[in-house]
Amino acid sequence: MVTRVLPMAISAASRDIRGMYRRTRRNAAWTALALVCFATAYLAGLVAIGAYLVPIYGPGLSALLIAAAMTAIGASILLVLAILRRRERRRQARRQAAQRLTLAAALSLLPQVSKSKGLLLLAAAGGLAFLLSKSGDGSDDA
Repeated sequence: MVTRVLPMAISAASRDIRGMYRRTRRNAAWTALALVCFATAYLAGLVAIGAYLVPIYGPGLSALLIAAAMTAIGASILLVLAILRRRERRRQARRQAAQRLTLAAALSLLPQVSKSKGLLLLAAAGGLAFLLSKSGDGSDDA
């Protein structure tokens, strides 16, 4: 029975992977197309703002006003990103402190656990699982 089920399970899993790959590729293409549309709309908006401001302030001052506005918006976005990064670093520091506290508590219980061979093996397996789960946790600062 297992010899029949295993190939069917592998086949079903491979179909799902192919489907996920196709959907991801399709979504990436549509996202790229939407990005092109948004970029075109952004540039058309900048041209429209420039065309509106030129009769009022002249071409030089209009270009300067648009550049100043874009610089202020960009600086605001960078400020928000810096605040979010700082908040995430604080959260990460709290998580690490809690993990260190948990590890210290587990180590303080080790002498009681080592009296029983079964509990010692269970603790070793749990510690190994903990270390393996931590080895996959990388800092994802992209």
